[in-house]
Amino acid sequence: MFPPKIIGVLTYFPLESAFIRGAKKYLDIIEIRGDLIGDELLVGKAVEKFSHLKPIILTVRSEKEGGVQVPNRKGLYLKFLDSVDYIDVELSSLPDFRDLVSSAESKKKKVILSFHDFEGSANIKVLERKFSEFQVQGGDVFKSAVFARSEHVLVELALFTRKISFKKRDFSICVMCIGDPKIAFLSRIVLPVFGSDWVYGRLGRIEGAPGQPDSFQLSKILKL
Repeated sequence: MFPPKIIGVLTYFPLESAFIRGAKKYLDIIEIRGDLIGDELLVGKAVEKFSHLKPIILTVRSEKEGGVQVPNRKGLYLKFLDSVDYIDVELSSLPDFRDLVSSAESKKKKVILSFHDFEGSANIKVLERKFSEFQVQGGDVFKSAVFARSEHVLVELALFTRKISFKKRDFSICVMCIGDPKIAFLSRIVLPVFGSDWVYGRLGRIEGAPGQPDSFQLSKILKL
């Protein structure tokens, strides 16, 4: 699917008014990072504010998933489940979050199943194994972010993305690089050409992942 959907990642709240105006114009979906915002009251205010503007993803990552530890991750998801459109759960967390996923599905919410490689060690075989896990679990969006130290990673990711994008499917794909800002940016421009349906960028001044580019800039380039 081209052009891809542009997702703006919100890591703090309140958000400056200029960014709110830009979100209305440039974004398709807003991801609210409950772990990075931290305070439950502020998370609730962010959900209330932005759910009137765009579809909302709620994501609450643990430290090992690249997030910030919060006292009750599952409770934060469940508290705001009725008010969001998607939840994002790391594949490695599924054993502890199956009841959350089942609850989301029963409420007709869409489920993003993610794999983040912060070591830069993932190759095509690893990605294919994670994709197979995703297929078994039956999520709505497969998301993979790989730490990149060189542009060579883009070649493998492009081949992987093209391979899975050709499958008969009723799910969306999001594949990208994190880490080096130039490679992270390039991955968000190149990989949609090979079948990545979603592109993530920061919404506001603070990135939600290493090297995460500005979502408005991505939208201006990809939706010319």
